[in-house]
Amino acid sequence: MSIFVITATRTTDDYKRPYTYSETEVATSHSDAVIRAVEFYLESLEGGSFFDWYNPSGFNEIIEEHRNNPQTLFSALYSYFKTDPEGMFIGDYVPVTLSVTIREQEHIPLDTEPILSTIDEITHYIKEKKQKT
Repeated sequence: MSIFVITATRTTDDYKRPYTYSETEVATSHSDAVIRAVEFYLESLEGGSFFDWYNPSGFNEIIEEHRNNPQTLFSALYSYFKTDPEGMFIGDYVPVTLSVTIREQEHIPLDTEPILSTIDEITHYIKEKKQKT
């Protein structure tokens, strides 16, 4: 079974002193991962006031074309934000202020035996210590 790891890396463009931080989410389907990635991008648009500085013509076209089909809407928005044609995520002092990636990886169940062994060792140690006192 695959899981999808979505990572948003934000870099604050603070006059030659960039500050970078990341946020990661996990999804169980690629379509859910795309939706979460779009959500990361939308969160960075500051409730729309971001468009005061940028011409969102491509954004509006995508909304008009895909509004009635959420699945294609999210895919189209993800592609739009990923290519950043309007330059919304380009900083003055850092090249990219937001990068969102989706990475697929296989889910491998954990081997619980080593953990259970550690628990047994600790339990055994505690019992011995109690018996000596």
